Amino acid sequence: MKWPLLSCYWARASSVAKNQRLEQLFGEARLRSQTFSGANAFASTSSLPRLLQTPQAQRLERDIADFTLAPQGASSALQARADAEQPSLGLEEFFGLRHERIIVETVEESYRDCLRSCERQSFDRLQADWEEAKSQFLGNLQRLGQGSSVLALCNDGTTSSPAAVPPTQDSPIIEALLSEAISPQLVQKIAQLSSSSCPAYQAEITECWSIVAQELKITLGGITAGALTYLQNRFFDEVKSFVYNQADSRLGGVPDAWSLVRAYGRLKFQTSNFPSAAVHVWYAAYVAARAGLVSLLLELPGRAAPTSDRCPMLGAVCSLMARRLHAVSPQGVELAGCPEADSADLLRADVEQESSFFHDVLVSLLLGRSFAFSRLPEGTVEDWLWYRLHLVHLLGKDDQSPEFKQQLEALRGQAASLPASHFDGGASSGGTGEVPGVSAAMTSMQTLNSVKALLLTGQFGRAVQQLQDRALRPVALHMALVLQRAGTLEAVAGLETPLNVSAFLCDYASSFRCAEQLRYFRALDVKERVQALQRLLLSGGAVDELLGYIDPNGRHRPGLLERTLQEDGMGDQAEFVELCSRVGRQARDQGQYREAIRLLHLGRCYSEVLQVLCRCLRLPIWREEAIASGTAAQGEAMSLAQDIQRFFDIYERNLDRYALSSQVWTVARKLYATRMFHSLCDRGQPEAALDVFDREQLLGDVDAPAEAELASPSHPRLGCRV
Repeated sequence: MKWPLLSCYWARASSVAKNQRLEQLFGEARLRSQTFSGANAFASTSSLPRLLQTPQAQRLERDIADFTLAPQGASSALQARADAEQPSLGLEEFFGLRHERIIVETVEESYRDCLRSCERQSFDRLQADWEEAKSQFLGNLQRLGQGSSVLALCNDGTTSSPAAVPPTQDSPIIEALLSEAISPQLVQKIAQLSSSSCPAYQAEITECWSIVAQELKITLGGITAGALTYLQNRFFDEVKSFVYNQADSRLGGVPDAWSLVRAYGRLKFQTSNFPSAAVHVWYAAYVAARAGLVSLLLELPGRAAPTSDRCPMLGAVCSLMARRLHAVSPQGVELAGCPEADSADLLRADVEQESSFFHDVLVSLLLGRSFAFSRLPEGTVEDWLWYRLHLVHLLGKDDQSPEFKQQLEALRGQAASLPASHFDGGASSGGTGEVPGVSAAMTSMQTLNSVKALLLTGQFGRAVQQLQDRALRPVALHMALVLQRAGTLEAVAGLETPLNVSAFLCDYASSFRCAEQLRYFRALDVKERVQALQRLLLSGGAVDELLGYIDPNGRHRPGLLERTLQEDGMGDQAEFVELCSRVGRQARDQGQYREAIRLLHLGRCYSEVLQVLCRCLRLPIWREEAIASGTAAQGEAMSLAQDIQRFFDIYERNLDRYALSSQVWTVARKLYATRMFHSLCDRGQPEAALDVFDREQLLGDVDAPAEAELASPSHPRLGCRV
């Protein structure tokens, strides 16, 4: 890059020198012309004869004649060829293209700036949403059961991390379940306590509890009928709320069902006269059926007169629909004065000329056909579930028939296959500036519509799991306990994998202290409670706080577990001993030797304790390289060594009291002494190691046969030397 710059510099310098020389020559020519200013003054210097001109003037004339602005020589030819290759542009075209290029570059740069700004804002918003969700998860972490493997319980009853604090609502809910029978009042009380545990979802949790309260039945038919009752009551509540919140509802006095339906129709159709058309009448029939108003369906042909005269099949459809509602009504309302209607009337209604969507949905339901709810104005997922649940009862004779179970399983599968966003599709308005997908995700996080759909289709296990996924484990546990206590989970056991409430409760309570876990176990049945206690002891709960303290003489002071068993009436000391022995053998088989030693001792299986001690002394972890392989392994080995020494000292003092076999004790003592010898050697204490070696006679059994062999006649020379 240096040489072109230098050439440009020298070219510019020569051009400047040439111009200065020309100016000088022009000045000299003027002076000469002024000297000859007489008769020939008008003649220019260039017009003088060349003989009269000075050499400088002649040179100047030649320079002026040869002077040109165009490049000459070889460089001129190259430049001409380059110019020929370039398009010929005028001044306007050149600046036009330049202007267009500048505009395009400006637009491109602006577009890139917009994209960068949008990306930055999207990232900032996603980051803020993530931080908010993360803070919510971390805030609820104390209330989430983290599993038994997370908390490593120590001998003193403490944990490697601080124990979580149980929610304040759990204790009164468990006490209420233990002291009262399942009733609507009890469920309402538990629902209020459970909903208050999560203010962010309080309204949604209350709705979920309303569904559960209607479905606490012991049969599939009762569960689906309860779901229909909830859907119908909820729809009627929405009708009343919509009407009462309008200033021009014109109810007057104490409104009955027909007054509410008429006011609802006036507001929906924006008319002052309702019903005034056939579509109004069929809409009133649909609203009455959807709200479960059996009496109004029977009275509708007369209440809607004279407009109802335009609907000749209204009476038959209303009568059949009233019977359908009565068949699934838990109250068993009497159908007084219900007119008779047969299938022929229903078929005639199906082919009626003047019909509407509301007429079609009622007739399709009574005929047992499917219906596309996308055709229905303001159709919702709840309307679809109401329709499908009625079809389940209509097509199945009873809840034990194959048709009933087939229809119910199809509905359950379809509801479970839909994504959670499907139930929240209309909740987001999609405002300007919203990042696609983020708004829908945040909306679905604020609702529990998918959980409600699972509850309405009797999928309690999936509903409980979704509540756990939403960081609502306390609510999920409360519902699971109520459903189990009411026997509802047994009713759906044939349709889905049974929900293991005992395992769920144990996992939930595993992050709490032992005393708190025992309080949770009280909510289980006796058999499940014993299994929960076994899991607790095997998961690291064999601590002094739970099992009691064992003094240096081997005596035991009752702990929390033994006192709890006596207070709950589950047994006395004999049951505690049996539990410890059973769990101790299981811990031994699983390689949990520390727990096995303690539990077998409390289970009064002293010989088995010695066997476990011998097994522990033969473990390869006592090698120096194995212990030094990691901090966790080293700590576990040290704790096991302390337990071995502790119980070995206890048993050495109480050989007669524990009735131990002398042969087993000799083997155990020899192994223990060998372990002590190697331990002292590893710690650099050879003198103490030799003392143990001599005192315990570690090679005593080997030296005697060797000496006898050396003294035998077959080794005469060695015998003489000895």
